[in-house]
Amino acid sequence: MEYPQNLRDMDDQQRNAQRMGRLLRKLRQKKGWTLEETEDHGWHDWKYLQKIETGQNITVATLFKLFEIYGVRSERLIKHLESALKL
Repeated sequence: MEYPQNLRDMDDQQRNAQRMGRLLRKLRQKKGWTLEETEDHGWHDWKYLQKIETGQNITVATLFKLFEIYGVRSERLIKHLESALKL
């Protein structure tokens, strides 16, 4: 059965959001931080971060903020995005 293009695009977008969430989780874990500890380093709500790490509610602004908190330089953000999205 062939899915309509908009459903295939939505599936791709969700998969990519989940990949970005996994990348963000790895960066946090590399710092040795729990979700709760991110609040000590500038993030406002660990429960919201938990959703982001599962691929929900990811925006470009959120990515920039989290990369800043995790100490990833902005020029590396593009490299991480390209790698995670396999561009």
